[in-house]
Amino acid sequence: MTPIRHLEGVRAYGRAADAFETVAWRPPSATRFDTRVANDPVVEEPTLSAMIADLPGWVTVVAGGVVAALMGALVGGMLAV
Repeated sequence: MTPIRHLEGVRAYGRAADAFETVAWRPPSATRFDTRVANDPVVEEPTLSAMIADLPGWVTVVAGGVVAALMGALVGGMLAV
């Protein structure tokens, strides 16, 4: 067993595990997980209409141009066939 593996075993299990010895699985400590419930009302998330209202005006123009270019490419490809 390498010294690094020995140190990892000591950190994880409180003792060094031998290479041929099985080590019992332990659940991770509770400090690793966020204990809040998934639908915690404390964190407010913006709605879709609020996110769209916060966008600058040029984004709408650019998105429209991109959609128009894609539609033009699709229609041009269909007419070429």
